[in-house]
Amino acid sequence: MNLSLFVFSCLLTLNSIQGHTWTGWYDRDNPSGNGDYETLYDQKKLGYVCGGCKPIGAECRVRGSTSTFTRWSGTAPDTLAIHCLPTKGLACVNSQQADGYCNDYEIRYLCPTTSGTWTSYLDRDNPSGDGDFETVADFRDDGVNLCSGGRPMCAHCRDRVSYLHYYATGDTYNTNHDCSWENGLACSTAVNGGTCKDYEAQFKCPTICTCSSCSCATWTSWLNRDNQGGSGDWELVGPTGHNPCSGHEPIDIQCRVRGTNQPWDQAGQVIRVKCTPSEGFACVNSEQRSGYCYDYEVRFLCP
Repeated sequence: MNLSLFVFSCLLTLNSIQGHTWTGWYDRDNPSGNGDYETLYDQKKLGYVCGGCKPIGAECRVRGSTSTFTRWSGTAPDTLAIHCLPTKGLACVNSQQADGYCNDYEIRYLCPTTSGTWTSYLDRDNPSGDGDFETVADFRDDGVNLCSGGRPMCAHCRDRVSYLHYYATGDTYNTNHDCSWENGLACSTAVNGGTCKDYEAQFKCPTICTCSSCSCATWTSWLNRDNQGGSGDWELVGPTGHNPCSGHEPIDIQCRVRGTNQPWDQAGQVIRVKCTPSEGFACVNSEQRSGYCYDYEVRFLCP
C-alpha cells in the first residue's frame, strides 16, 4: 500500500471511530455459558470504543437479523439484563429466558462529533503505595480545574514509560475507572494483584455554545417533569422519562432545587439516583427524614 493510500485509510478509520458515525458491529461473545455479554466494559478491554469518547447512541440486533432495537425504540426478542445502553452495552442471561437460552446479539455505537479540547497528558501519581490513581476526582482534589468542573467527554490513558494504551498493558483496573471518560483511571495493587504500571491520562472537554446547529455541545433548558407528590421526584432519563437530546446520550447533567437554585448535592437530602447524564435524578419521599423531597429540576448537555 502506498503512503498516501495508507494515510487516507487511517483517516477513514479515525473518522469512523471518533466522528458522529456508527462503529462497526461488535460481537465479542455468544450465548454459550451464562449468556451473551456484549458490554462496553468488556469491549473496552480490547481497545478504545469511539476513540475513547462517550458513545451517544447504541443499536442492537440478533446476529444475522436486520431488525434493530435501541434504548428508545424497538423490542428485543429476549429479556435483557442490560437493554442496549450506550454507556453499558447489552447483556442477556440464559437463566432469565423462558427457553433457557439467549439469542446471539451484536451491538454498534454512535460516536460524537462534538468539538472539544484535549488536555495534555496528566500524571499525578505513581504506582508506589496502593497503586496508581489518575482519576478525575483526584485531579480536582489536587487543584486541576479539569473541564471547568464539568464532565469530560473522552479519555486516553497510557503507560508513561512504554506509551502502551491501558488495554495493552495487562493490568486490571478498578470498577468504573478503566480509562473512563467520566472517572479516569485507577489501578490499585489489590485489584491488579501486583504492582501497576505508571499511567498518565488526558481528557477531552466539550466546547459549549448556544447554537443548536453548531458542532459544539448545548445545554437544554431546565426541565421539571415531576414534583415531589406521590412517591417522590423522578427526573429520570428513559422511554418513560426525559429524552433531552432526541435519542442521543447526554454528555453532562446539572440538578438543582427548583425555586432556590440550590445544587442537589447541597440540599441535605438522600438522593436515590445521583444526577448522572445516563440515568438522570430521583429523590424518594420515604427516604427523607422530613418525609418528602424538594422539587428538583434538571438540565442536560447534549452533543
